Amino acid sequence: MRAILAALLAFGPFLSAPTASAQDASADNGYSLQPAVGEYLKIDRRTGDVSHCAARGGVWSCELIPEDRKAYEDRIVELEAENDRLSQRVVELEAQAKQAHAPLLDKDDEQRLQEFFDLGDRMFRHFFDLVERLRQREEGPI
Repeated sequence: MRAILAALLAFGPFLSAPTASAQDASADNGYSLQPAVGEYLKIDRRTGDVSHCAARGGVWSCELIPEDRKAYEDRIVELEAENDRLSQRVVELEAQAKQAHAPLLDKDDEQRLQEFFDLGDRMFRHFFDLVERLRQREEGPI
């Protein structure tokens, strides 16, 4: 719809010549009036809003023409806000997950645990060496 309105703005002077007073009045305040079958379309050059202007009961009035684009733009703003909120929530949940998966032992505890395992390993090797020597003694000559 905006493309049609842009075309009307560009070619409006060639299609019909509105009165000079209407053009002068609209040029100062950022609006453009374009004839449309005995009535006018008022186009806001800053926002692109279009109003249908007509004489009703001898009084001129303008009604804003609703545009689907505005509804889409509003929905986009809502979705961007929701996306920002959800992105922040993801960051919070990831931070909580990192804290939940923090190691149970710090470096000192890990070192002490490794020393304990090394000691246990040496003890079991020593024990099995003793068992092996006892077995050899029993099997050997008397």
